[in-house]
Amino acid sequence: MIKLKKHLLICDIQSLEKLQKAIFQNEITVTCVGLYNHGKSTLLNVLIKDFDFSTFKTADTRETTVNKTVVYNGIKYIDTPGLNAKKEDDRKVMETIQNSDIILFVHTITTGELNKKEIEFLKNIQKHWSSPQEFIDRTIFVLSRIDNIEDCKDIKKTSDKIKEQIEDIFHSTCLIIPVSAIDYRDGIIENEKELVKKSKIEKIENFINTLSKQSRKMILKTKKKRFTNKINELTAKLNKKIKNNKAAITKLKKEQKKVNEEFQKDIEKIEDTLKSMYQRLENI
Repeated sequence: MIKLKKHLLICDIQSLEKLQKAIFQNEITVTCVGLYNHGKSTLLNVLIKDFDFSTFKTADTRETTVNKTVVYNGIKYIDTPGLNAKKEDDRKVMETIQNSDIILFVHTITTGELNKKEIEFLKNIQKHWSSPQEFIDRTIFVLSRIDNIEDCKDIKKTSDKIKEQIEDIFHSTCLIIPVSAIDYRDGIIENEKELVKKSKIEKIENFINTLSKQSRKMILKTKKKRFTNKINELTAKLNKKIKNNKAAITKLKKEQKKVNEEFQKDIEKIEDTLKSMYQRLENI
């Protein structure tokens, strides 16, 4: 690794080390993504049973500016900045997704169908997975804040529309779960089982736990593939650097040869001049 530091960027080395470390870690990484102020942090708080909402900051202002990580029951949960806040935030989110095992894509149901920014982001995600189906199999599309919708028909209508949008992008059927983190919190605190069931948070928990157990081999395979891909990427980068260096050396050699040839010609001219001057002196 010491030799690599001479030829690669620090961020490349860190990325490689992170991918290597992920292979040997037993925990599953669940990354929560979505637009700013769409309920990502609130969802993660109830998943780790923090009903004060203090672990993952929630507010009307932009609180999450860096990735926040918490390990709960052997699962690593990551909260990411909102997609529509800053370009730098989008880059951080995309980098995190590349190393994730399960994705929670959160969308507030009260805003209707997916907007242009969300669709654009989902299209860009595909290149970081071996296939669109792999991304779909590892992603839960969460429709948050259903407690703000009075008619269940409206929830189904919006859910069906978003499912169509996602199928247009990935050409595959996805899992969409409408939830209410607030109902779940209140149901747990007040011991209201019907409210807990209505929140559908347990459905997300069951999916994460099931996928973690049943797909562990597949997830490990994905991690190894990401590590291999990074090795190939860095190898290609080093080979390109070698090629450029060889080209630069060849160019320098040509330029040096030209300089030497011109210098040799100048020396010969000087020698001819001195010889001519010497002959004139002898003739005096």
